[in-house]
Amino acid sequence: MLEPALLVVKVDDIGSLEEALAIAKEAGFDVKDVLYVKNTSTKCYLSRGALEKVRTIIGSNGVKKICVYDELKPRHVACLIKELNVEVVDKVMMILNVFQCHAGSKEALLQIEIARLKHQLPLIKDWIRRIKLGELPGFLSLGRYAIDVYYKHITKRIARLNEELEKLRDIRLKERETRRGHGFIHIAIVGYTNAGKTTLFNTLTNLNKPTGTEMFTTLSPKSYLVKLCGYSIIVVDTIGFIKNIPIGIIEAFKAVLEEISMADAIALIVDGSKELDQLKVELETALKILRDVGCIMKPIVIALNKVDLITEGLEKKIELIEYIAREYQLMLVGVVPISALKKLNIDSFKEALCQTAKFIQKNLA
Repeated sequence: MLEPALLVVKVDDIGSLEEALAIAKEAGFDVKDVLYVKNTSTKCYLSRGALEKVRTIIGSNGVKKICVYDELKPRHVACLIKELNVEVVDKVMMILNVFQCHAGSKEALLQIEIARLKHQLPLIKDWIRRIKLGELPGFLSLGRYAIDVYYKHITKRIARLNEELEKLRDIRLKERETRRGHGFIHIAIVGYTNAGKTTLFNTLTNLNKPTGTEMFTTLSPKSYLVKLCGYSIIVVDTIGFIKNIPIGIIEAFKAVLEEISMADAIALIVDGSKELDQLKVELETALKILRDVGCIMKPIVIALNKVDLITEGLEKKIELIEYIAREYQLMLVGVVPISALKKLNIDSFKEALCQTAKFIQKNLA
């Protein structure tokens, strides 16, 4: 059952409201109201006037949680809990809740727990500091000694989880090296969340991996061998990107991003059903993340997906993608309009992958 909640969104992020509402719902919250805030530089993140509005909403809607679509500092969380006496969940914790719902492997579960614990550590440090100063006696029913013990427990737990995760990464690295030793070419399918990556993966591999309209259906990378034009290609389905994803989550999912950075080439999926402005945002978000993980200069095929939903403006969208590709100085193989769901123009996309494989093999020779 969804928990009643208030969603707090910065005025600057109004354009991301649909995404914020989707993340909140997937995280298990029933958003009863949305509060837009402009000034977030105060001690409590919210101004005095905004705090009064929140108290009114809590009283009238039975709200038990405050969901803030931003990465909060420890002082903000402590102040909001003290002022409002309700649980506060920021963007990081909302996304981790979504991840928890969709995790399908031990690796994903380990990464989620590490990210959650790392996110808690600064808050616990702040609690300890405030208790020592006498600001929060008995804060959250825990005294100074109990919080000290809890902090040490979390640091040890993170160390143990990292050891387990490293073992799994070593296994994945050995598997990848074995495949490469057999001459297999790795192509990572990447893109914004809900762009259709797993649907395309299923179309290329004839598998039936879970897809859906909910966010982050794919948490752990999935690999499969396909034969195209005489080449053995490992296609890898990866986690979807979102705008301004907190760096802690990117770090926590290092193994997923390793599949991207270790790939020989990139297949970038763009949702062609989006309006031009949103398409630009999602494409640039994906390219910035690719740049951050060091693979912006790999050969790249861009698939403009969901063309079955485009009634007009297809040429303009292709022109926009090509323009952005030049701006980012991509090693662009081509832009291919497709519908992964309806299997439209998939042969052209496969041909682009063949050109990519030919280029890679030539440069490896």
